[in-house]
Amino acid sequence: MNDAGSGAMLARLSEKSRHDHYNPYTRFSWPDEVPEDSWWMTPEYLTTHGTGLVEDERILKALARRETVNFFSLHVHGIRELMIGVSKRIHTPDFADYNEYLHHFLGEENAHMWFFAEFCYRYAGGIYPEAYSPVRGEGFGPAWEDVVVFARILIFEEIFDYFNSRLGKSAEIPAILREIHAVHHHDESRHVAFGKQLLKHLYARACEQDQAGPERRLEIENYIKSYMTYSVRSLYSPHAYRDSGMPKALETRRAAMTHPVREAFHSKVMARVDRFFVAAGIFQTAWGVGNDVSK
Repeated sequence: MNDAGSGAMLARLSEKSRHDHYNPYTRFSWPDEVPEDSWWMTPEYLTTHGTGLVEDERILKALARRETVNFFSLHVHGIRELMIGVSKRIHTPDFADYNEYLHHFLGEENAHMWFFAEFCYRYAGGIYPEAYSPVRGEGFGPAWEDVVVFARILIFEEIFDYFNSRLGKSAEIPAILREIHAVHHHDESRHVAFGKQLLKHLYARACEQDQAGPERRLEIENYIKSYMTYSVRSLYSPHAYRDSGMPKALETRRAAMTHPVREAFHSKVMARVDRFFVAAGIFQTAWGVGNDVSK
């Protein structure tokens, strides 16, 4: 990714980061409280939406609060993971062309991790613990592990930006939540643009260095698709369902995950990153509809 066009893009992104820089510790005016009788998440983005499984508005508002906590907790844990992955690579020979922008990237992600956690600790008693991931990205070799790390980062950013970009405009949620979503979306647009270009370069480099045949490429494709499925499943937090006070919480969660309306929504959330992976030649077939996120 050291051609003139890519270099110009990196320069533009770095300049944009400098221009848009803010102090996260003074950026927000934190209210004394966020009313619990308000919708912390727009109802259409709740994981039960469209299923008919929960109709009680009191429980749905409680679920909106707890799914907001889960959503922000996933940001905190995901950002910590991506910062570790990027920090291991910055100022190494293979990533020398990206050092300046990666510093901006890390600084912005550190700010995001702080304000997502801050909201949860101020208004909800803290974040949810990190869930165990059965999808491990180790043992592929250095070049392919670079691909895996940045594919995971891109998936993480694309999923959450789908929600941030919409909730950041929602008049139904409290102002502090709307502002958090909007600020995060503004920064993530740069990260996604960078991540797609970098990932195409890393994939081409890994194929060349490894002289990868179809079996290795399929292995990487299957791994990334498994991570996409795991990422969607993480939106259905058992903690959030239980803490909402709904009866038969875990049974309802399982039913929601496999409901046809929700399966169609999963594909909608993943559509942009799915198209990217196919267009970039990383996927031979789309992740698409019909993935069972309950497994």
